[in-house]
Amino acid sequence: MPRPASDIRLINAFLDMVSAERGGADNTLEAYRRDLTDYSDFLAGRGGSMATASADQARGHLASLTSLGFKATTLARHLSAIRQLHKFLYAEGFRSDDPTSVLDGPKRGRSLPKVLSVEEVDRLLTAASEGVNDANG
Repeated sequence: MPRPASDIRLINAFLDMVSAERGGADNTLEAYRRDLTDYSDFLAGRGGSMATASADQARGHLASLTSLGFKATTLARHLSAIRQLHKFLYAEGFRSDDPTSVLDGPKRGRSLPKVLSVEEVDRLLTAASEGVNDANG
């Protein structure tokens, strides 16, 4: 199903605001455009639009990205773009509500440390040595 023309206008109005008021970089604007176009396509495929989207539909979009194997960081970026769009639509009077205000972000796991410090390696070696000595003692 083709994306509603109204969604294209809303995306363009949002991107114009990000560019003019926030000084959004070209890469940022293109990332927002891609993410919001994906969102619009998802909504259009279910007979909806950005002007009428519900929290459940926004959640459904994120769930569809999860099922496609997108990482939590990518989901968080999509959610950020969608939230910012809906806040803009609400603030500018295009909507009377913000359906994303009730959405939780994806859970991101803590990253593991890249390397151990010299002090951490020394503590590990000391603990291992004590363990060997205790076992032989």
